[in-house]
Amino acid sequence: MDLDIVNVHYQANEWEVTRAIAAILHTQDEFKPAEGERQLNFKVRLHPCEVGIRNDGTGILTLPSRKIGQKFLKWIRKENNCIPVGEKNLKFFPGKTRPLLGLAMTLDKTPYLDPDIEEERQTKIRALNDANLLVDKVQFGLFYRPSPGKNRNFSIEWEGSFTNKSLGWLCWEYEHKLIRVQIGNRMTEETGSSIVIKFSNIRKLGINYDFGNPFLCFDLVTPPMLEEEDFNRPLTGDDQKDNRKFRRRVGSLHSGHARVSPYCHHLRIVLYRDEDLDRFEELCTIAGLQRPIRAQIDAYQNGFYSQNRLHMVQIWLRSLDWRVAFQLEAILHNALLNTEDLLTHLYDPINKLCREHRNIASEVLRYFTEALQSMLPKETPLECFERTRARKLIVTQPQLPPGTFHCHHVCFAPTRMILEGPYVIQSNRVIREWAAYQDNFIRVDFRDEDRLQYRWDREVDGRTFLEERVGGILKNGFELAGRKFEFLAYSSSALRRVHVQSKAYYLSSVLREHAVWFMQPFHHPDIGLVNSDYIRGTLGEFPGVIHQPSKYAARIAQAFTATDPSVRITRDQWVEVDDLGTHPYYFTDGVGTISQELGDRIWKTLCDARRDHGEHAYQIRFLGYKGVVGVDDQLPGIMMRLRPSMNKFKGREDDDAEIEIARAFSKPNTSFKQMVMILEDRGVTMESFMTLQDAAVAEARTIDDSLVQFRQVLKAHSLGGCYRLGWILERLMNLGLDLKCRNPEQRLDNAFLGRLRHFAMTHVLRDIKHGARIPIPKSWLLVGVADEGPAYVAAGYENVYQLQKGKIYVCVQAPDDENPTWLKGSCTISRSPVVHPGDIQRVYAIGQPPEGQLSLASCLGGGDLDGDLYDVIFHGPLLPTEHIDPAEYPPGRTRENENRRPSTVDDICNFIVEYINSDVLGLLSDRHLIIAGKITAIYAMDENCKKLAELCSQAVDYPKNGIPVNIDRSPRLLIPYKPDWHAAEVAAPRRTDYYDSDRALGHLYRAIEIDDPALLLSSGSPTSPSQLTDPISMALKPVVQEQLQNYTLPDEHNAETRRVFQLYVDELAYICLTHTVTAMSDVRLREEEIVVGTILAKCSQRRWRKDRMHRMRTHSQVIVQEVQREFMNNLDKASPNQIREGLMKAWRAWEFSLRHSADFGANSFGLIALGIIFNCLEKLDEMQKVRTYFFGDEFIAENVR
Repeated sequence: MDLDIVNVHYQANEWEVTRAIAAILHTQDEFKPAEGERQLNFKVRLHPCEVGIRNDGTGILTLPSRKIGQKFLKWIRKENNCIPVGEKNLKFFPGKTRPLLGLAMTLDKTPYLDPDIEEERQTKIRALNDANLLVDKVQFGLFYRPSPGKNRNFSIEWEGSFTNKSLGWLCWEYEHKLIRVQIGNRMTEETGSSIVIKFSNIRKLGINYDFGNPFLCFDLVTPPMLEEEDFNRPLTGDDQKDNRKFRRRVGSLHSGHARVSPYCHHLRIVLYRDEDLDRFEELCTIAGLQRPIRAQIDAYQNGFYSQNRLHMVQIWLRSLDWRVAFQLEAILHNALLNTEDLLTHLYDPINKLCREHRNIASEVLRYFTEALQSMLPKETPLECFERTRARKLIVTQPQLPPGTFHCHHVCFAPTRMILEGPYVIQSNRVIREWAAYQDNFIRVDFRDEDRLQYRWDREVDGRTFLEERVGGILKNGFELAGRKFEFLAYSSSALRRVHVQSKAYYLSSVLREHAVWFMQPFHHPDIGLVNSDYIRGTLGEFPGVIHQPSKYAARIAQAFTATDPSVRITRDQWVEVDDLGTHPYYFTDGVGTISQELGDRIWKTLCDARRDHGEHAYQIRFLGYKGVVGVDDQLPGIMMRLRPSMNKFKGREDDDAEIEIARAFSKPNTSFKQMVMILEDRGVTMESFMTLQDAAVAEARTIDDSLVQFRQVLKAHSLGGCYRLGWILERLMNLGLDLKCRNPEQRLDNAFLGRLRHFAMTHVLRDIKHGARIPIPKSWLLVGVADEGPAYVAAGYENVYQLQKGKIYVCVQAPDDENPTWLKGSCTISRSPVVHPGDIQRVYAIGQPPEGQLSLASCLGGGDLDGDLYDVIFHGPLLPTEHIDPAEYPPGRTRENENRRPSTVDDICNFIVEYINSDVLGLLSDRHLIIAGKITAIYAMDENCKKLAELCSQAVDYPKNGIPVNIDRSPRLLIPYKPDWHAAEVAAPRRTDYYDSDRALGHLYRAIEIDDPALLLSSGSPTSPSQLTDPISMALKPVVQEQLQNYTLPDEHNAETRRVFQLYVDELAYICLTHTVTAMSDVRLREEEIVVGTILAKCSQRRWRKDRMHRMRTHSQVIVQEVQREFMNNLDKASPNQIREGLMKAWRAWEFSLRHSADFGANSFGLIALGIIFNCLEKLDEMQKVRTYFFGDEFIAENVR
């Protein structure tokens, strides 16, 4: 309802009036909300006055409903009731007009916001919008040091002048947190360009005068965004349509700029007016930017990236080995050195290295790229190279575990290439088949300049850019170091954590990561030319989907799924059986079974070192089959039963074939934001979530109390697995050691362990605070498999129990449990993504099935299967009290080629481009949460939320059916503010962008305070530098000396230990550099992050950090295993003397780590050594018990003497 306001003080503004009215609406009993409801929201608009003062004395008050409006008028008419503003009392009358379309609904659904925030925001926007600065020149280049120790200069590699023939303006966009340099004269030019500099992209900002010319120097983290627009485009008069997709992303501003843009992204701007320099400094303060530094930065035109110099570099690279050439391309493209450094100072030393040490030259250069990024200002590139060369010539390259390989990586951003590696990743069927030619395969990502996934503003047309940039590379290939690469395929992978001590798995499609495989064609001695067409032709036949590009590409992608090799079976050991159900809704869609014996063999092959129970279900790739197989104890011998729904294409008919494991299943469960929001609206109280969060936070914050609690936190959150940290802590507890013992000889705490606990605690608290990842008791994340009962009935079995509607089986077995546990009772079941309130259903678990011949493969029956994971929750307080039916969306069609023609590689490339442009599931889910968090009613009834839920469903199906989501159909946010819990991963969130959410997510978010990881301090006493006098050494020394009776302490220069340490610490430094989530070259992961297995830096895209964490863990697992092999290889088959020799090596390494504890990598190196010591001692003790059993104590003692 609208109310007219009169008698407004002429100098009052809308926020003063809003504060005065709020003082009544939010305090008087008549307007107080019911318990659990929000404060009343309203909107004030004052009519401007044409003579220059703030208002004309009138305005409009909009209230959410007529009932509230009438109640307010009744209150204001009472005697002594008034609302003063300034020197006048406001007067209110029923409005003569209806509220603006949608305004009343918005007020009803959105929270009341502090007017101070809006006033501050609007004041900043007004000040910045009126402050455009005229630009004289725009210069792209790079910073360099003319000589060691000197201040940096700026090399101008491309320059554009805009005062004579064109026009340039520097503008501010506060709401988008960016500076835009607009280039082009609308009066004389058809097309204009923009240079977009995000606030967060500015590392340093220098300003000064150069020969009287005011300049701005932007030291940027990544290249700025470059955009283009047509000035004279046709307009409709509808701002919403006219301001949509009118800009295009481009890779360069000019043909001359295109040559240097892949290498030079720093920016120098010369302003036209002298006084604008001081004005710019003031505007930085208003916008919340860092204060510019007044510094003299000399600028020269050096021509480092002239056409001639780049041509000379390419000639050189073509003459070098591929691995060496790749590293030099990485140095150049990653802006670590320029062409003068390479051609003048390093040309001869690198050629000499390649001649004299051909086998390790590329490894030396790989570490050289890491050393360059930490080079001291007084060191020259040549000195850095010689230092790296001298150190790496004595170090061997780590061996790789089965199922992995060294992969080169290329990331194509809009203006440049970013090169990484090679480093270890999981292999696939094709890579293993062509193992001798692995260097010819390369992983290619397509990302924005900050290495995050592309996100388009509404005014940007991303499709055109992607068709040109991404589509052009996919269809035409690219050249790197003189080699031509062509598109091969993408993969749909189950991205797996490789450590086996705390096994857990992430599902992450490589296509979802916007990554594909390219290859360099090569010559095979028997086959001849092997190119991408040949490899794709060997994968199988695809007649059923050849006319559907999305499904055709997905079938090819099966062969590129990242898998572990397991066991091979012959043709008589697998059979195809019928699906259960009616087409197309099969109960057994994508689900088969394997015998117990075959399951045991698979588990033994995957992780022979684990002494716990094998998994009961596996996601597999086998010939042309894809899906999940569960263990069926009714199947005899070695047998696998597959179903037609698993057969995606006709594979090769070999006599035997390997079962590839894409994923095994075993994981506890946590909540997440969507689950919290839905369960709150379905009757679960906020206190239920807060109780669980308080318990989880308390557990994390008590990590310093004892080793038991330390180990529990690591185990509960799958941390420290690569270094077996939890396992080592358990052994230390067995020695009687702890963190806070009264006896100082048993108090083992030190600075390094303290930092590990801080990092682990911060990881846990961050997941809880930023992602609502709250551990839920009596809940699991389980794979769904089919109830095989109907299959046995059809086979003629009697007394078979079959599930009824609304009933499920739930069976779990922890690693330490002797027998499985069948769960019984009410529970909820859901599957990600959870968007619609009906996506969470309450069902009943029947417990252990009645007696009968039944094959139940594993954990959960029912639902859509094929490897999908289901959240199953038995925790009573989280069971919803209100039922909502699941959404029913009609099955979508699959996009086909015109006239059903066969798909080509170009069709696959077009699909990938469309996918990158339409990969909006995360964006839609995020928008859904934000809108749902603002409305007051159960958001199942909100039309915007229901529309977003439907779009999310379409986005989930898009990779399969190839029909993209039209993001333009998605509802817009109701207000320009976001809830405070959404600021979790934003660096330095601004007060004017967020409001305090009163939903459960808001209360949960604000209840946790996390220290900045960069400020984490060590705890406990410093590590003892003396030899073997620390509590751990004192506890172990008697046991070790008993086994090593002639052992003497090594001298400080033990060459073998130092060699292994150097191998380890060099690779650790490379890991710390390579797997960061930021594009800043001076940012490193810390040693403690590697050990714990986390990345604590803020990142706005959680998927990107998860991917980097996975790669980091994979990489660190390899170097840990290499150190273990150096000290003790093949422990299970070693003799007692060999084990004692390994024990001696590990003991020396432990002593070495204590003596060098202040050095980078020494503490984690000591952890590896400590684990080997425990392994050796336990193995020797096990052998001793066996020999004692057979020969007696006296015989053993005599032989030991």
